[in-house]
Amino acid sequence: MDNKQQKQINQAAEKFAEAVKESNQAVADRAVNAQDMNSQLTQSFFNQVINNLQTQSEANKSLAQDLADQQQKQRQAAQEMFQQSTKAYNEFISSMFAYQERNINRAKEDAGKDSK
Repeated sequence: MDNKQQKQINQAAEKFAEAVKESNQAVADRAVNAQDMNSQLTQSFFNQVINNLQTQSEANKSLAQDLADQQQKQRQAAQEMFQQSTKAYNEFISSMFAYQERNINRAKEDAGKDSK
């Protein structure tokens, strides 16, 4: 083998090595890009999950507050109804006693008139 052939072989080997190097660099660059994209997708996914959980938490808090407000209104309405029914019952009983007392007084008056 002469020097010319040796030079050609060396040049071909260098070109081959350069092509392999460029190919490996392209694969490495694509792997880094894919890793970056996967990282961004993962971060986006977890951010969305966190946002959804926060939204649900706020909705649950609002619902719990609404429920507590409704329970308070029900308690107030029940208390008002109880007070009104107690008042009405007391007025009914008082009117019954007043009616009975009037009847007794009339009977006494009538008895007094009859004895005269």
